[in-house]
Amino acid sequence: MSVSQGVHSLNYTRNMPGMIISNQLTLPNPVAVFKKSYSIAGGDAKLEKEGSFNLTKNLARYPFSSVKTSKHSEPVTCSTNSVANGSSLASPLKQSTSKEPIRTLILDNYDSYTYNLYQLLSVINGVAPVVLRNDEITWEELCYLLYEKRAFHNVVISPGPGSPTCASDIGVCLELLKECSDIPILGVCLGHQALGAVHGAKVVHAPEPVHGRLSETQHNGHPLFSNIPSGADSGFKVVRYHSLMVDASTLPEDLIATAWITSSKECESVSDGLNTSSIATLTESQVAWRSKETHGYSNFFEDNTSNSQTILKDSFQESSDKRTAKVLMGISHRHWPHHGVQFHPESVATAYGKQILENFRNITVEFWEKQSRRPMNTDDILRAPGPHNFLTVGLNALQRENLKDDWSDVPHSVSHGCKNSINDTEPVNKNNEVGSAEVLRLHWRKLPGMAARVGGSKNLFCKIYGTEAVEDTFWLDSSTRDQGRARFSFMGGKGGSLWHRFTYRVGCPAIDDRLPGVLRVENVAGQVKETVLQEGFLNLLNKELELRRCPEEDYESLPFDFCGGFVGYLGYELKVECGAASNRHRSSMPDAGMFLADQLVVVDHANDDIYVLALYQEGVIGGIPEPSLVDRLSPSNQKIVTVCGVEDKQQRLSKGTSVLHTLEVQSTSVEEVDIWGVESERRGAEGWVEKIVRKVTGLGQQFLDDSKMMHRLNLVSTVKTRDGDINPAFVADKSRAAYIKDVKKCQELIKDGETYEVCLTTQLRKKFTGDDYFGLYLTLRETNPAPYSAWMQFGKDGPCICSSSPERFLRLDRRGVLEAKPIKGTVARGNTPEEDEILKHSLQHSEKDQAENLMIVDLLRNDLGRVCKPGSVHVPSLMAVESYSTVHTMVSTVRGEKREDMTPVDCIKAAFPGGSMTGAPKLRTMEIIDSLEGSSRGIYSGTIGFLSFNSSFDLNIVIRTLVIHSGEASLGAGGAVISLSDPAAEYEEMVLKAKAPSKAISKFESAHMTTEQIGSIMPLGS
Repeated sequence: MSVSQGVHSLNYTRNMPGMIISNQLTLPNPVAVFKKSYSIAGGDAKLEKEGSFNLTKNLARYPFSSVKTSKHSEPVTCSTNSVANGSSLASPLKQSTSKEPIRTLILDNYDSYTYNLYQLLSVINGVAPVVLRNDEITWEELCYLLYEKRAFHNVVISPGPGSPTCASDIGVCLELLKECSDIPILGVCLGHQALGAVHGAKVVHAPEPVHGRLSETQHNGHPLFSNIPSGADSGFKVVRYHSLMVDASTLPEDLIATAWITSSKECESVSDGLNTSSIATLTESQVAWRSKETHGYSNFFEDNTSNSQTILKDSFQESSDKRTAKVLMGISHRHWPHHGVQFHPESVATAYGKQILENFRNITVEFWEKQSRRPMNTDDILRAPGPHNFLTVGLNALQRENLKDDWSDVPHSVSHGCKNSINDTEPVNKNNEVGSAEVLRLHWRKLPGMAARVGGSKNLFCKIYGTEAVEDTFWLDSSTRDQGRARFSFMGGKGGSLWHRFTYRVGCPAIDDRLPGVLRVENVAGQVKETVLQEGFLNLLNKELELRRCPEEDYESLPFDFCGGFVGYLGYELKVECGAASNRHRSSMPDAGMFLADQLVVVDHANDDIYVLALYQEGVIGGIPEPSLVDRLSPSNQKIVTVCGVEDKQQRLSKGTSVLHTLEVQSTSVEEVDIWGVESERRGAEGWVEKIVRKVTGLGQQFLDDSKMMHRLNLVSTVKTRDGDINPAFVADKSRAAYIKDVKKCQELIKDGETYEVCLTTQLRKKFTGDDYFGLYLTLRETNPAPYSAWMQFGKDGPCICSSSPERFLRLDRRGVLEAKPIKGTVARGNTPEEDEILKHSLQHSEKDQAENLMIVDLLRNDLGRVCKPGSVHVPSLMAVESYSTVHTMVSTVRGEKREDMTPVDCIKAAFPGGSMTGAPKLRTMEIIDSLEGSSRGIYSGTIGFLSFNSSFDLNIVIRTLVIHSGEASLGAGGAVISLSDPAAEYEEMVLKAKAPSKAISKFESAHMTTEQIGSIMPLGS
């Protein structure tokens, strides 16, 4: 959707199955009709007249989240062009190059929205900010940066969990606000509350926790709100994430109110039940300041001195004729350039969010123009005091290059905070340059139209890999492609000489979380070796991917990204490698499992094509490669490198192993490739491809009348336990009463500001001693098809995974585009088409589900913002409803362009675990989850997918998934808890989400179970 003030027309594009409809509406006054749009930056136009476009009611809260164009509920892709202060929801922002760069320091309070500010300020300021956590820098070091180095023009204090009255929650920020009267500062949410608290105002509970919801806001014309409308029906709606607030009645003389909520109608659930005696009401006459258009920051207060004198403590008393309270949304210091906003200008749904930050930039520029001593605007200003590598965790690659000076002339601390600083807010990696890499060549064949001829991907898998001996096989299965959600399926098994199986367990939390994990590696010959892994599993993956490269010409003609690499899962407890402080619970199964897959069969469901691929090793580029872990651990010694001298070839070959290739390094470091080994590997890869091609071609030619196979694939047999009895139903770790109690605990923590949203889950378990795990997966994919389904079997001792996930965690394509598709909001399907449409409509318009979804969208924008180019993160689809066999879900899409100095694994670390499975702020909320949930999540809540040797990956969120290990089937389920949650309804939602997998296992075990037994869940103690 686009708006042009010059043309006075509205262009909109509507996506319908099989067509694109474009229309143009002539508007008499586009400015009157369009006042707000949504974008990554917070938009600036809003559809005000329903008659101009067929809007649904929920657009009063979330314009452009969805437009009802037909019976279906497809989202409309929108963009705003030529609208004042506008930016785009669907398109990346463009960085301004015409203004002098402004250096911003962001002090991060361990929030999960900090990098949304980072992205916006990068575009607005013309240079990326520096992000430091509030306990990562001492007061002395901060003063050195601000006054000695003059490194920054302004400071932004981020949102965060907790209270400004708690020193560990706010860190160095209070001292900054108290002492730095000559530095422009903007506090957001917690930073806003800190500004009030440091000058004596009280921070109290808000009338009601408000998270992910919008409120229409009024302001007094302060320069921070320049070019922004104000008041009722103005379109100035802001997103709020807060449980605490600054008590307006306690504002000191030095602080003035600049913005407040005009009424509660825009945040419907706030309107009822307010304890108005605990909060002051602001009347328009008390804060009706307006500055002239020519006024700047300094003369704003000079021209309003007389009015501002009337803003006394006793002025903020509840008026007898007022029924609703007016909550402070903005404050400013009367004499210092310090400002605060309670709402989140960086949210995707805040109107004029980008304009507010641009106004802060203008305030900063005007402030420094009147000072004799100004910040330096050169590259060396980022050199700051501190020990070796100090500050590098908070800087991007360009900034790290500037940290070269010796900072020993300034006092600094040896340790910069007690909190883990791996994840959540700092860019996660330095520029990982690998000077050399092993060359992997790809041989492949295409079989046009063969998928339909062989009976689909299910028959194909069974023909190639069997239905019984399916150990060490995988199948990334797009078992449904409706709504265009997935196109390709990938399958493979134990195969070529490059094949390895990795399983990894994190360190023991009962002893010390810093203990290294244990890695187990098995090669294609079945030889096994275990080792202690000091650097962690994700760093291992990063290194292994960097040390292998496949030439682009080998895969550029393929319509999919995966050309071979790692396939497997990362369990939830791997969060300790991504910033979480600890794991309170230890999983009984490996925390990560990966195959190094060098042989693949791929199905293109759109064109019914089949591709057969095989990798082989050709040589080395860039000189002597650093040995990979596979090379170092491989029991078969597949690669031999001698740094000094030459090892006799016959001696190497006599070791009796299959040689990938042998690299002989002379004492003069001249490499020589073993041609015999390379040729053998090439012939082996080509031979396997041709064998599979013949098998697939033969399958397509024969008449498929195999009643035994159809019997197995339709799964009508009864599977019993070793005792001959049908297994009992699932038993939950938490009873209904205990689960509801935990929901209420989450809401108490939300009320106290410790978190905004908690994804609370539980585990359900049952004995499962049958051995036909693959048959169970086939039942699951038939009863609950999903676009990101997966089958994986990790050997005799490893877990078996049967997943029917509908949710994508993260994808990185060959162009470097990252995409996340979080799901928040779920409702059961109806029994009739009419009931189904009503339920779908109720989900689309549910304020609670919209709030949940918005919080996770903002969180994913933050996670992608840590590793994406400034201004590139955007939201092409917000809150679309997608339908599956048992549920409707609300899905959004977030995209961004990866920075060149970030590796694929860096991107995963920045976002793992998926925000839809944690809540926000992520780090604090994961601590809460560990304290409430009584067991590990294991594979559930983690991710399954591939990481390709061409630097792409595609990963799901592990939900709707059965995991079989050690004679037990486990199933995780849960939901997001927010302040609007009904505890009993949250329990029912958890049961609903467990229904599809539990129904599949019940159907698989017995075709004679009653309807009541199918999918039943029997909570312990209920």
